Amino acid sequence: MGRLDAEGEAPALAGVRVLDLGGALTAYAARLLADLGADVLLAEPPGGDRLRRSPPFAAGVEGTDASLLFAYYRATQRGITLAAGRPAALDLLGQLGAMADVVLVSPSRRQPLAGWDAEAGTLSWSRPDAVLAAITPFGLTGPMRDWRATPMVSYAMSGLMHRVGAADGPPLAPPGRQAWDEAGAYAVLGILAALWSRERVGGQVLDLSVHEVQSSKDWLVERYAVEGMDQWGRVAGVGYPPTGVYQCADGPFDVAAHQLAHWDSFLTMLGHPDELSEPSLTDPMVRRELFDVLHETIQQLVSQRSRGELVELGQRAGLPCAMLLSPAEFARDEHIVARGTLVPTPTPGDGTVAMPGPAHRAVPEALVPRRAAPRLGEHNREVYVGELGHTEDELERWAGEGLV
Repeated sequence: MGRLDAEGEAPALAGVRVLDLGGALTAYAARLLADLGADVLLAEPPGGDRLRRSPPFAAGVEGTDASLLFAYYRATQRGITLAAGRPAALDLLGQLGAMADVVLVSPSRRQPLAGWDAEAGTLSWSRPDAVLAAITPFGLTGPMRDWRATPMVSYAMSGLMHRVGAADGPPLAPPGRQAWDEAGAYAVLGILAALWSRERVGGQVLDLSVHEVQSSKDWLVERYAVEGMDQWGRVAGVGYPPTGVYQCADGPFDVAAHQLAHWDSFLTMLGHPDELSEPSLTDPMVRRELFDVLHETIQQLVSQRSRGELVELGQRAGLPCAMLLSPAEFARDEHIVARGTLVPTPTPGDGTVAMPGPAHRAVPEALVPRRAAPRLGEHNREVYVGELGHTEDELERWAGEGLV
């Protein structure tokens, strides 16, 4: 495992080589490992990873290099093509695996992986000391192991979706690929731990189920075991007034008042209005019974106020509160700009787009500058000829056979 030197010149995972064969499910894990300095080699089908066909697309760019989503997930990585599900790929997979410290996979009936033993959960061609991380919708074992899922299906089946959304509307899921990305983040934590202990225990197999990652959040399994399906569903928000989202003159404002002292802090923020002066309101159970009335009263009190002003007053009074920002507002927020949360990321067409950067800072710096995502098959010659020692004629023949 790589180490930072005294000058901070070596990234955290310098010297670690990662082979990613998992496609969309392992994409976020690969991106995090690449940000940390690992040499991540993406092996995608000859026709291209499906993320290459996912919007949004860069203006003026056509073909397999146009996806900004692919540009985000695959920045700083190298890319080759390989039909990894075909038995004919076994020899090349063995050569690639011999160089890999970490292998990312997502085997399924729809996308088989040559050399994968589903019953044993092993790869015939990976190194004995390699860290093998498998991210799948429902895990490598059990009766649901071959079920397919999208990120929204993963989120819905976890039970989390039941609790999100307006009481009189449908349940809601977060946009994008959050459920899969969270599994990727969990995988990276496991990979880092496995690399740390690798010299002592050797290689390890990590079995990451998206369903289990989502279901373990917010004590959902434990709640279901004790209460059954939550009868409140989406009828009640999290907590009682003043907790909730209110519409101010310039946008939505969120209050998270979960402690007894927060009621006094809330009144201080609003200047102790007469409408909320009833002493019994200090009891959260009373506020629970008056949920609708109180929410409407508070909404009227803040409707003409600036949310920026309320956040400043609320923070000063010790009340957890914040502005809810649209994506455009978030990108322009002065704190986000000052922290460098969004970083210029190379995109197709030699441009850059501000995209989410690393989730942490380190001194000395532990991350690497972002490079553009690879073009389809960009590093075929570099890897197959330069690193594995094959000939140009072999590479051309494999391409003609649809193997690379």
